[in-house]
This record gives sequence, C-alpha cells and structure tokens, in this order.
Amino acid sequence: MAKMTAKDKEAAKRKRARNRFRGVNVTDALIGYGGLAIWTDALLRVDPIQFFTDKKGGQSSFKITGREVLDSLMGGTAGISATHVASGKFSAQNPMAVIQYNAQQHGLKAVGKSIVYGVATTFGKKATKKPRAFLNSMVKTVQMEKWIKF
Repeated sequence: MAKMTAKDKEAAKRKRARNRFRGVNVTDALIGYGGLAIWTDALLRVDPIQFFTDKKGGQSSFKITGREVLDSLMGGTAGISATHVASGKFSAQNPMAVIQYNAQQHGLKAVGKSIVYGVATTFGKKATKKPRAFLNSMVKTVQMEKWIKF
C-alpha cells in the first residue's frame, strides 16, 4: 500500500464527519451521576449532592463531605474524630484515613455494583432507544437540539 502524501491526508481530514453537538446529553449525565453515586457512597458514605452541599458528614464519623476534605487539605482538623466502636481498631483525625478505611470496608462491593451498573445501563440504553428518539424529535420541534439531547 502506498504512503499517503500530506495532500492526501489533508483531503481525508476535510472529508471526515464531525460531531457538532455541544450541548447536554441528559441520558449520559444521569448514567454518570449513578456511577458517581456508587463510588461516593463507598468511599465517603454520602451521596454526591450531600458531598458538595453539607457542612458536616451527617453527624457520623465515617461520612465525609467536601468541606471537611478541603479543611483537612488546608491544615485544619475538619471536625473529624473517627473511632470504629465495634472493633476499637480504628482511630483517626484525618479525612484521608477515613476514606481509606471506607475503601477497605466497602470498595469490593462498589466494584461489583459498578460492573452490574455498567451492564444494566448498556441494556437500558438499548431498551429505551425508541422513547429517547421520540424525545429527541420533540426537542428538535422546539429548536433546542443544539443544547439538549436524550
């Protein structure tokens, strides 16, 4: 096979189809939120919204919020004083140690949930292809296809 010249490469580049959609794909955003929820629950013991909005970890020593992580990174104590009461083996005043503990306790379960969630969303997207196509046609009728997609 002959090598492509620079002129041939430029012609091929011009012919390539480009994806012009720059808006929000609602389906993919919801699927992403679900995956994020699995991992924030496993590592932080809170949901993603609670991670960004709460000031304290729900008054539980094993729940971590974004504010506590930032406080810890800036040298504060983050208001954390975690002690595993059942075994007495864990004691920490560092959010990263609590996250590590949560990962050891719930990480394997989160891996399993992620695998099942990935398979389920793949089949779910195929099963909802026609209703999503209908929604996309409705979005097109109101001329919002540049900003939103299902």
